[in-house]
Amino acid sequence: MNKKILAAFILNIFIAASTLAIAVSYYFYSSNPLAPTGIESYKFFTTDSNILAGISALVMIPFEARILQGKRDTLPHWAVVIKYIGTISLMLTFFTVMFVLLPVYDVKYLLLGTAFYMHVAGPVAMLVTFLFLETDSKITLSETPLALLPCVVYGAVYLTMTVVIGEENGGWMDFYTFNRGGMWFVIMPVILGCTYLIAVAGRLIHNKFVK
Repeated sequence: MNKKILAAFILNIFIAASTLAIAVSYYFYSSNPLAPTGIESYKFFTTDSNILAGISALVMIPFEARILQGKRDTLPHWAVVIKYIGTISLMLTFFTVMFVLLPVYDVKYLLLGTAFYMHVAGPVAMLVTFLFLETDSKITLSETPLALLPCVVYGAVYLTMTVVIGEENGGWMDFYTFNRGGMWFVIMPVILGCTYLIAVAGRLIHNKFVK
């Protein structure tokens, strides 16, 4: 039996099930001001990136099941690319929490309860599966920019809601503090650049473990 695929299969079920359960729970209750109930929770990149990761894990499950049954030999490359995008998005969430938000918000809102999964356990599980277990094909250099798409799309929405519209006009408060001191034009490119570095590092490590 392919032990790496079995481990990935189990972790992907954990990721998909945990993400679904927490996302659904937001519609009923949340004591965390950084995770409002209902549709409001989707304004946070944490929620969006975890859902993307959950979808990418869900995509992998049937293919890994067929490999374990002896009906496939490898994972489809397009599925590995989707997992790559989901993983890098969650790692951006992880690093943003650790280096940007922890100095600003109370640790109980970032690392306790469901936030622990969304900010730590989920990202780590995704990273382990992508880097070390789902290693059937390499990510090409030309595919690396695909990992930036979630960051670019969310960044455009966040910039519009916090800077162009502004909280006073019905937009969002700058909960990620990306416009502190009015320096969004510096901070946003830095975040994008850091995301690219994470994507490059993730690609290199993953490719090193490809059979």
